Amino acid sequence: MKSLRATLDSLSLKELNNLLRWFYAASVHRDILAGINTSLVLFDQMLINTANGQYRQLTVAQDNSTYGQQVAASAKLLLEGREPGATILLLLPPADFVATRFAMGVSGEKLLRSALKLQVHSLIPACEEELLLGINGGSSEGVALWYPARAAEALFVAFREQGLLLAAIMPRTLAMLQIDTTRADHLLLDADAQHITQLESRGGTIKSLLNIKQIDLQQEAFASQWHNECAKVAPAPLISSSEQSFWIGLRQTFQGLESYCFFPAGAEQTGRKKIATTQKKMGGVASIVAMFLLFLPFLINWVQIALLEAQVEDLREASAVARQSQAAVYEMEEQWGVIAEFPRQDVGQTLLSLNELIDASLSTFAIDKGMVDITGFAQDPAVLIEQLAEREEFFDVGQSRSSSSGDESSARGDRFGIRFSLSDIDFKAYEAKHPVIEQ
Repeated sequence: MKSLRATLDSLSLKELNNLLRWFYAASVHRDILAGINTSLVLFDQMLINTANGQYRQLTVAQDNSTYGQQVAASAKLLLEGREPGATILLLLPPADFVATRFAMGVSGEKLLRSALKLQVHSLIPACEEELLLGINGGSSEGVALWYPARAAEALFVAFREQGLLLAAIMPRTLAMLQIDTTRADHLLLDADAQHITQLESRGGTIKSLLNIKQIDLQQEAFASQWHNECAKVAPAPLISSSEQSFWIGLRQTFQGLESYCFFPAGAEQTGRKKIATTQKKMGGVASIVAMFLLFLPFLINWVQIALLEAQVEDLREASAVARQSQAAVYEMEEQWGVIAEFPRQDVGQTLLSLNELIDASLSTFAIDKGMVDITGFAQDPAVLIEQLAEREEFFDVGQSRSSSSGDESSARGDRFGIRFSLSDIDFKAYEAKHPVIEQ
Protein backbone atom coordinates (compact mmCIF):
# COMPACT_ATOMS: atom_id res chain seq x y z
CA MET A 1 0.00 0.00 0.00
CA LYS A 2 2.82 2.42 0.86
CA SER A 3 4.64 1.65 -2.42
CA LEU A 4 1.44 2.24 -4.39
CA ARG A 5 0.92 5.56 -2.64
CA ALA A 6 4.52 6.57 -3.33
CA THR A 7 4.12 5.67 -7.01
CA LEU A 8 0.94 7.73 -7.32
CA ASP A 9 2.58 10.68 -5.54
CA SER A 10 5.48 10.60 -8.01
CA LEU A 11 3.17 10.94 -11.04
CA SER A 12 2.38 14.32 -12.53
CA LEU A 13 -1.22 15.37 -13.10
CA LYS A 14 -0.91 14.60 -16.82
CA GLU A 15 0.56 11.16 -16.16
CA LEU A 16 -2.09 10.43 -13.54
CA ASN A 17 -4.81 11.52 -15.97
CA ASN A 18 -3.39 9.21 -18.66
CA LEU A 19 -3.23 6.35 -16.16
CA LEU A 20 -6.86 6.83 -15.20
CA ARG A 21 -7.85 6.97 -18.87
CA TRP A 22 -6.02 3.69 -19.49
CA PHE A 23 -7.72 1.99 -16.56
CA TYR A 24 -11.11 3.25 -17.77
CA ALA A 25 -10.43 1.99 -21.31
CA ALA A 26 -9.40 -1.41 -19.93
CA SER A 27 -12.65 -1.53 -17.95
CA VAL A 28 -14.62 -0.73 -21.09
CA HIS A 29 -12.83 -3.51 -23.01
CA ARG A 30 -13.54 -6.05 -20.27
CA ASP A 31 -17.22 -5.13 -20.25
CA ILE A 32 -17.39 -5.45 -24.03
CA LEU A 33 -15.74 -8.90 -23.97
CA ALA A 34 -18.02 -10.04 -21.14
CA GLY A 35 -21.04 -9.35 -23.35
CA ILE A 36 -19.89 -11.47 -26.32
CA ASN A 37 -22.31 -14.33 -27.04
CA THR A 38 -21.56 -15.10 -30.71
CA SER A 39 -18.32 -15.86 -32.54
CA LEU A 40 -18.05 -15.83 -36.34
CA VAL A 41 -14.93 -17.01 -38.17
CA LEU A 42 -13.98 -16.11 -41.75
CA PHE A 43 -12.25 -18.95 -43.59
CA ASP A 44 -11.69 -19.00 -47.40
CA GLN A 45 -14.48 -16.48 -48.05
CA MET A 46 -16.80 -18.56 -45.85
CA LEU A 47 -18.36 -17.05 -42.73
CA ILE A 48 -18.96 -19.72 -40.09
CA ASN A 49 -20.95 -19.59 -36.84
CA THR A 50 -18.71 -21.61 -34.54
CA ALA A 51 -21.53 -22.33 -32.08
CA ASN A 52 -23.63 -24.41 -34.49
CA GLY A 53 -21.43 -24.91 -37.55
CA GLN A 54 -23.73 -23.07 -39.96
CA TYR A 55 -22.02 -21.01 -42.67
CA ARG A 56 -22.62 -18.60 -45.52
CA GLN A 57 -20.41 -17.93 -48.55
CA LEU A 58 -19.30 -14.34 -49.10
CA THR A 59 -20.76 -13.38 -52.49
CA VAL A 60 -18.75 -11.42 -55.03
CA ALA A 61 -19.78 -7.78 -54.85
CA GLN A 62 -22.02 -6.72 -57.73
CA ASP A 63 -23.13 -3.36 -56.34
CA ASN A 64 -19.79 -1.85 -55.36
CA SER A 65 -20.27 -3.01 -51.77
CA THR A 66 -17.19 -3.01 -49.54
CA TYR A 67 -15.48 -5.99 -47.92
CA GLY A 68 -17.00 -5.06 -44.56
CA GLN A 69 -20.49 -4.81 -46.04
CA GLN A 70 -20.14 -8.26 -47.59
CA VAL A 71 -19.09 -9.79 -44.27
CA ALA A 72 -21.91 -7.99 -42.42
CA ALA A 73 -24.52 -9.06 -44.99
CA SER A 74 -23.40 -12.69 -44.67
CA ALA A 75 -23.51 -12.40 -40.86
CA LYS A 76 -27.06 -11.05 -41.08
CA LEU A 77 -28.16 -14.04 -43.18
CA LEU A 78 -26.31 -16.41 -40.86
CA LEU A 79 -27.82 -15.07 -37.64
CA GLU A 80 -31.25 -13.96 -38.81
CA GLY A 81 -33.92 -15.48 -36.61
CA ARG A 82 -31.35 -17.36 -34.54
CA GLU A 83 -29.32 -14.90 -32.46
CA PRO A 84 -31.47 -11.99 -31.20
CA GLY A 85 -29.32 -9.31 -29.60
CA ALA A 86 -26.11 -10.96 -30.74
CA THR A 87 -22.83 -9.38 -29.59
CA ILE A 88 -20.25 -10.64 -32.06
CA LEU A 89 -16.58 -11.56 -31.92
CA LEU A 90 -15.29 -11.60 -35.51
CA LEU A 91 -12.36 -13.95 -36.12
CA LEU A 92 -10.45 -12.87 -39.24
CA PRO A 93 -7.60 -14.57 -41.13
CA PRO A 94 -4.19 -13.91 -39.53
CA ALA A 95 -2.95 -12.48 -42.83
CA ASP A 96 -5.25 -9.47 -42.27
CA PHE A 97 -3.04 -8.40 -39.35
CA VAL A 98 0.49 -7.06 -39.28
CA ALA A 99 2.93 -8.67 -36.84
CA THR A 100 6.12 -7.06 -35.49
CA ARG A 101 8.65 -8.45 -33.02
CA PHE A 102 9.73 -6.40 -30.00
CA ALA A 103 12.25 -6.73 -27.19
CA MET A 104 12.31 -3.87 -24.70
CA GLY A 105 13.69 -3.16 -21.27
CA VAL A 106 10.28 -2.12 -19.91
CA SER A 107 7.35 -4.20 -18.72
CA GLY A 108 3.72 -3.48 -18.17
CA GLU A 109 1.07 -3.18 -20.85
CA LYS A 110 0.68 0.60 -20.61
CA LEU A 111 4.40 1.30 -20.96
CA LEU A 112 4.83 -1.25 -23.78
CA ARG A 113 1.87 0.15 -25.69
CA SER A 114 3.18 3.69 -25.36
CA ALA A 115 6.68 2.68 -26.48
CA LEU A 116 5.47 0.66 -29.48
CA LYS A 117 3.04 3.34 -30.63
CA LEU A 118 5.90 5.85 -30.60
CA GLN A 119 7.89 3.51 -32.90
CA VAL A 120 5.03 2.51 -35.21
CA HIS A 121 6.32 4.57 -38.15
CA SER A 122 9.71 2.89 -37.97
CA LEU A 123 8.24 -0.57 -37.35
CA ILE A 124 5.72 -0.29 -40.21
CA PRO A 125 7.03 2.50 -42.45
CA ALA A 126 4.68 1.72 -45.32
CA CYS A 127 1.56 2.40 -43.23
CA GLU A 128 0.61 5.99 -42.44
CA GLU A 129 -2.91 5.49 -41.11
CA GLU A 130 -3.86 4.94 -37.46
CA LEU A 131 -3.32 1.39 -36.26
CA LEU A 132 -4.84 -0.51 -33.35
CA LEU A 133 -2.36 -2.46 -31.25
CA GLY A 134 -2.70 -5.91 -29.70
CA ILE A 135 -0.08 -6.94 -27.15
CA ASN A 136 0.32 -8.94 -23.96
CA GLY A 137 1.97 -6.62 -21.44
CA GLY A 138 3.09 -9.46 -19.21
CA SER A 139 6.34 -9.95 -21.17
CA SER A 140 8.97 -7.47 -22.30
CA GLU A 141 9.53 -9.37 -25.56
CA GLY A 142 7.27 -11.08 -28.04
CA VAL A 143 5.11 -10.22 -31.04
CA ALA A 144 2.79 -7.24 -31.38
CA LEU A 145 -0.22 -7.33 -33.70
CA TRP A 146 -1.55 -4.32 -35.61
CA TYR A 147 -4.85 -3.69 -37.39
CA PRO A 148 -6.04 -0.54 -39.20
CA ALA A 149 -8.42 1.49 -37.05
CA ARG A 150 -10.32 2.67 -40.12
CA ALA A 151 -10.92 -0.91 -41.31
CA ALA A 152 -12.16 -1.90 -37.84
CA GLU A 153 -14.59 1.02 -37.75
CA ALA A 154 -15.80 0.24 -41.29
CA LEU A 155 -16.63 -3.31 -40.19
CA PHE A 156 -18.46 -1.98 -37.09
CA VAL A 157 -20.54 0.44 -39.18
CA ALA A 158 -21.37 -2.28 -41.73
CA PHE A 159 -22.56 -4.62 -38.96
CA ARG A 160 -24.53 -1.81 -37.30
CA GLU A 161 -26.34 -1.14 -40.60
CA GLN A 162 -27.43 -4.77 -40.50
CA GLY A 163 -28.72 -4.40 -36.94
CA LEU A 164 -25.78 -6.31 -35.46
CA LEU A 165 -23.24 -5.33 -32.81
CA LEU A 166 -19.62 -6.06 -33.67
CA ALA A 167 -17.87 -6.03 -30.30
CA ALA A 168 -14.30 -7.02 -31.18
CA ILE A 169 -12.00 -8.40 -33.87
CA MET A 170 -9.31 -11.03 -33.31
CA PRO A 171 -7.06 -13.29 -35.44
CA ARG A 172 -8.81 -16.61 -35.81
CA THR A 173 -5.55 -18.45 -35.05
CA LEU A 174 -5.66 -17.23 -31.43
CA ALA A 175 -9.11 -18.74 -30.99
CA MET A 176 -7.50 -22.15 -31.40
CA LEU A 177 -5.90 -21.68 -27.97
CA GLN A 178 -9.34 -22.16 -26.41
CA ILE A 179 -9.65 -25.63 -27.90
CA ASP A 180 -7.05 -27.00 -25.48
CA THR A 181 -6.90 -25.11 -22.19
CA THR A 182 -4.98 -27.78 -20.28
CA ARG A 183 -1.57 -26.56 -21.49
CA ALA A 184 0.02 -23.11 -21.31
CA ASP A 185 2.26 -23.48 -24.41
CA HIS A 186 1.08 -24.24 -27.95
CA LEU A 187 2.14 -24.20 -31.58
CA LEU A 188 -0.78 -23.16 -33.79
CA LEU A 189 -0.73 -23.96 -37.51
CA ASP A 190 -3.45 -22.18 -39.46
CA ALA A 191 -3.62 -22.85 -43.22
CA ASP A 192 -6.21 -21.75 -45.79
CA ALA A 193 -6.24 -21.46 -49.55
CA GLN A 194 -4.12 -18.28 -49.53
CA HIS A 195 -1.77 -18.38 -46.53
CA ILE A 196 -0.09 -20.55 -43.92
CA THR A 197 0.53 -19.14 -40.44
CA GLN A 198 2.49 -20.63 -37.57
CA LEU A 199 2.00 -18.97 -34.19
CA GLU A 200 4.00 -19.79 -31.06
CA SER A 201 2.16 -19.07 -27.79
CA ARG A 202 3.92 -19.28 -24.42
CA GLY A 203 1.73 -18.64 -21.39
CA GLY A 204 -0.74 -16.62 -23.43
CA THR A 205 1.95 -14.44 -25.04
CA ILE A 206 2.76 -14.62 -28.74
CA LYS A 207 6.48 -15.30 -28.93
CA SER A 208 6.76 -15.78 -32.69
CA LEU A 209 4.49 -15.57 -35.71
CA LEU A 210 5.45 -16.78 -39.19
CA ASN A 211 3.26 -16.22 -42.23
CA ILE A 212 3.72 -17.13 -45.89
CA LYS A 213 1.55 -17.26 -48.99
CA GLN A 214 0.68 -20.69 -50.32
CA ILE A 215 1.88 -19.68 -53.80
CA ASP A 216 5.33 -18.78 -52.41
CA LEU A 217 5.76 -22.29 -51.00
CA GLN A 218 5.83 -23.57 -54.56
CA GLN A 219 9.24 -21.92 -54.92
CA GLU A 220 12.02 -24.03 -53.46
CA ALA A 221 13.92 -21.10 -51.95
CA PHE A 222 10.91 -19.79 -50.06
CA ALA A 223 9.86 -23.27 -49.00
CA SER A 224 13.34 -24.02 -47.64
CA GLN A 225 13.45 -20.73 -45.75
CA TRP A 226 9.97 -21.38 -44.32
CA HIS A 227 10.94 -24.81 -43.02
CA ASN A 228 14.19 -23.49 -41.55
CA GLU A 229 12.37 -20.73 -39.66
CA CYS A 230 9.70 -23.13 -38.37
CA ALA A 231 12.41 -25.52 -37.17
CA LYS A 232 13.91 -22.82 -34.94
CA VAL A 233 10.76 -22.72 -32.80
CA ALA A 234 10.93 -24.80 -29.63
CA PRO A 235 8.63 -27.84 -29.61
CA ALA A 236 5.16 -27.52 -28.08
CA PRO A 237 1.75 -29.25 -28.43
CA LEU A 238 0.48 -28.61 -31.97
CA ILE A 239 -3.03 -27.57 -32.96
CA SER A 240 -3.54 -27.50 -36.70
CA SER A 241 -6.31 -26.14 -38.93
CA SER A 242 -6.31 -26.48 -42.70
CA GLU A 243 -9.94 -26.98 -43.76
CA GLN A 244 -13.36 -25.43 -43.27
CA SER A 245 -14.54 -28.63 -41.59
CA PHE A 246 -12.23 -27.87 -38.64
CA TRP A 247 -14.19 -24.72 -37.78
CA ILE A 248 -17.58 -26.12 -38.74
CA GLY A 249 -17.19 -29.07 -36.39
CA LEU A 250 -16.06 -27.15 -33.29
CA ARG A 251 -19.53 -26.25 -31.93
CA GLN A 252 -17.99 -23.71 -29.56
CA THR A 253 -18.51 -20.00 -28.89
CA PHE A 254 -15.09 -18.38 -28.56
CA GLN A 255 -14.29 -15.51 -26.21
CA GLY A 256 -11.96 -12.68 -27.08
CA LEU A 257 -8.46 -12.50 -25.59
CA GLU A 258 -8.30 -8.96 -24.20
CA SER A 259 -4.62 -8.46 -25.00
CA TYR A 260 -5.00 -9.37 -28.68
CA CYS A 261 -8.52 -8.11 -29.40
CA PHE A 262 -9.12 -5.04 -31.51
CA PHE A 263 -12.02 -2.83 -30.55
CA PRO A 264 -13.61 -0.49 -33.13
CA ALA A 265 -14.23 3.04 -31.88
CA GLY A 266 -17.97 2.49 -32.22
CA ALA A 267 -17.83 -0.60 -30.03
CA GLU A 268 -15.89 1.31 -27.37
CA GLN A 269 -18.49 4.08 -27.49
CA THR A 270 -21.24 1.50 -27.04
CA GLY A 271 -19.31 0.02 -24.11
CA ARG A 272 -18.96 3.43 -22.48
CA LYS A 273 -22.71 4.04 -22.86
CA LYS A 274 -23.44 0.69 -21.22
CA ILE A 275 -21.11 1.53 -18.34
CA ALA A 276 -22.75 4.94 -17.96
CA THR A 277 -26.19 3.32 -17.95
CA THR A 278 -25.04 0.77 -15.40
CA GLN A 279 -23.53 3.50 -13.24
CA LYS A 280 -26.78 5.48 -13.42
CA LYS A 281 -28.73 2.41 -12.37
CA MET A 282 -26.27 1.73 -9.57
CA GLY A 283 -26.45 5.38 -8.57
CA GLY A 284 -30.25 5.15 -8.48
CA VAL A 285 -30.08 1.99 -6.41
CA ALA A 286 -27.50 3.60 -4.12
CA SER A 287 -29.79 6.63 -3.69
CA ILE A 288 -32.72 4.39 -2.83
CA VAL A 289 -30.58 2.44 -0.36
CA ALA A 290 -29.29 5.69 1.18
CA MET A 291 -32.82 7.03 1.56
CA PHE A 292 -33.92 3.71 3.05
CA LEU A 293 -31.03 3.78 5.52
CA LEU A 294 -31.85 7.43 6.33
CA PHE A 295 -35.47 6.63 7.10
CA LEU A 296 -34.75 3.24 8.66
CA PRO A 297 -34.52 4.60 12.25
CA PHE A 298 -37.90 6.31 11.81
CA LEU A 299 -39.35 3.12 10.35
CA ILE A 300 -37.97 1.08 13.24
CA ASN A 301 -39.41 3.59 15.74
CA TRP A 302 -42.78 3.48 13.98
CA VAL A 303 -42.80 -0.32 14.05
CA GLN A 304 -41.78 -0.34 17.72
CA ILE A 305 -44.51 2.18 18.57
CA ALA A 306 -47.08 0.11 16.69
CA LEU A 307 -45.95 -3.04 18.51
CA LEU A 308 -46.02 -1.29 21.87
CA GLU A 309 -49.47 0.12 21.17
CA ALA A 310 -50.66 -3.37 20.24
CA GLN A 311 -49.14 -4.72 23.47
CA VAL A 312 -50.80 -1.95 25.47
CA GLU A 313 -54.16 -2.77 23.92
CA ASP A 314 -53.66 -6.48 24.68
CA LEU A 315 -52.63 -5.68 28.25
CA ARG A 316 -55.59 -3.34 28.62
CA GLU A 317 -57.94 -6.09 27.53
CA ALA A 318 -56.21 -8.62 29.76
CA SER A 319 -56.37 -6.29 32.76
CA ALA A 320 -60.02 -5.32 32.32
CA VAL A 321 -61.16 -7.59 35.19
CA ALA A 322 -58.32 -6.39 37.42
CA ARG A 323 -59.18 -2.76 36.71
CA GLN A 324 -62.82 -3.43 37.51
CA SER A 325 -61.77 -4.98 40.80
CA GLN A 326 -59.47 -2.03 41.49
CA ALA A 327 -62.31 0.38 40.76
CA ALA A 328 -64.51 -1.53 43.20
CA VAL A 329 -61.77 -1.32 45.82
CA TYR A 330 -61.44 2.44 45.26
CA GLU A 331 -65.19 2.79 45.56
CA MET A 332 -65.16 0.84 48.82
CA GLU A 333 -62.29 2.97 50.08
CA GLU A 334 -64.24 6.07 49.18
CA GLN A 335 -67.33 4.79 50.99
CA TRP A 336 -65.66 3.21 54.04
CA GLY A 337 -62.48 5.21 54.20
CA VAL A 338 -64.06 7.84 56.47
CA ILE A 339 -64.59 5.19 59.09
CA ALA A 340 -61.62 2.91 58.35
CA GLU A 341 -59.09 5.73 58.30
CA PHE A 342 -60.45 7.64 61.31
CA PRO A 343 -57.45 8.29 63.59
CA ARG A 344 -57.32 5.81 66.48
CA GLN A 345 -57.10 7.58 69.82
CA ASP A 346 -55.77 5.05 72.31
CA VAL A 347 -57.40 6.40 75.52
CA GLY A 348 -56.32 3.46 77.66
CA GLN A 349 -52.63 3.78 76.79
CA THR A 350 -52.82 7.52 77.31
CA LEU A 351 -54.32 7.06 80.82
CA LEU A 352 -51.66 4.51 81.70
CA SER A 353 -48.94 6.94 80.63
CA LEU A 354 -50.54 9.72 82.74
CA ASN A 355 -50.86 7.39 85.70
CA GLU A 356 -47.11 7.00 85.76
CA LEU A 357 -46.75 10.73 86.42
CA ILE A 358 -49.95 11.57 88.30
CA ASP A 359 -50.60 9.31 91.29
CA ALA A 360 -54.38 9.10 91.87
CA SER A 361 -54.82 12.85 91.65
CA LEU A 362 -56.40 13.20 88.17
CA SER A 363 -59.79 14.89 88.38
CA THR A 364 -60.93 15.17 84.75
CA PHE A 365 -59.84 13.72 81.38
CA ALA A 366 -61.18 14.84 77.98
CA ILE A 367 -59.94 13.99 74.46
CA ASP A 368 -61.10 15.54 71.18
CA LYS A 369 -59.38 15.06 67.81
CA GLY A 370 -56.10 14.13 69.43
CA MET A 371 -56.21 17.06 71.88
CA VAL A 372 -56.25 16.03 75.58
CA ASP A 373 -57.41 18.23 78.49
CA ILE A 374 -56.73 17.09 82.05
CA THR A 375 -57.20 18.66 85.46
CA GLY A 376 -56.10 17.45 88.87
CA PHE A 377 -53.70 18.04 91.73
CA ALA A 378 -49.91 17.97 91.76
CA GLN A 379 -47.22 19.01 94.20
CA ASP A 380 -45.52 21.03 91.49
CA PRO A 381 -47.60 21.55 88.28
CA ALA A 382 -44.59 23.08 86.44
CA VAL A 383 -42.54 19.94 86.97
CA LEU A 384 -45.47 17.82 85.74
CA ILE A 385 -45.65 19.88 82.53
CA GLU A 386 -41.94 19.32 81.92
CA GLN A 387 -42.30 15.58 82.51
CA LEU A 388 -45.21 15.35 80.04
CA ALA A 389 -43.26 17.34 77.39
CA GLU A 390 -40.35 14.92 77.68
CA ARG A 391 -42.48 11.93 76.66
CA GLU A 392 -42.54 11.09 72.94
CA GLU A 393 -46.25 10.29 72.74
CA PHE A 394 -47.14 13.87 73.80
CA PHE A 395 -46.33 17.24 72.24
CA ASP A 396 -47.45 20.84 72.47
CA VAL A 397 -47.81 20.51 76.25
CA GLY A 398 -49.04 23.62 78.11
CA GLN A 399 -51.31 24.94 80.84
CA SER A 400 -54.99 25.16 80.09
CA ARG A 401 -55.64 27.05 83.33
CA SER A 402 -53.44 28.60 85.97
CA SER A 403 -52.43 26.64 89.02
CA SER A 404 -54.19 27.49 92.29
CA SER A 405 -54.02 26.53 95.97
CA GLY A 406 -57.09 25.64 97.98
CA ASP A 407 -58.24 23.74 100.99
CA GLU A 408 -57.13 20.50 99.50
CA SER A 409 -53.67 21.78 98.43
CA SER A 410 -52.07 21.04 101.72
CA ALA A 411 -52.66 17.32 101.31
CA ARG A 412 -52.85 16.78 97.49
CA GLY A 413 -50.91 19.74 96.12
CA ASP A 414 -51.92 22.57 93.78
CA ARG A 415 -54.79 22.35 91.30
CA PHE A 416 -53.69 22.39 87.64
CA GLY A 417 -55.16 22.35 84.14
CA ILE A 418 -52.97 20.99 81.33
CA ARG A 419 -53.60 20.58 77.54
CA PHE A 420 -51.44 18.54 75.15
CA SER A 421 -51.67 16.69 71.82
CA LEU A 422 -51.06 13.03 71.02
CA SER A 423 -48.03 12.53 68.71
CA ASP A 424 -49.45 9.75 66.52
CA ILE A 425 -52.76 11.47 65.75
CA ASP A 426 -53.05 13.72 62.64
CA PHE A 427 -56.60 14.94 62.31
CA LYS A 428 -55.61 17.72 59.89
CA ALA A 429 -54.49 15.18 57.23
CA TYR A 430 -57.63 13.10 57.84
CA GLU A 431 -59.91 16.11 57.42
CA ALA A 432 -58.00 17.16 54.28
CA LYS A 433 -58.55 13.72 52.75
CA HIS A 434 -62.14 13.37 53.98
CA PRO A 435 -63.55 16.88 54.16
CA VAL A 436 -66.88 17.40 55.81
CA ILE A 437 -69.69 17.66 53.26
CA GLU A 438 -72.51 19.90 54.41
CA GLN A 439 -75.93 18.67 53.34
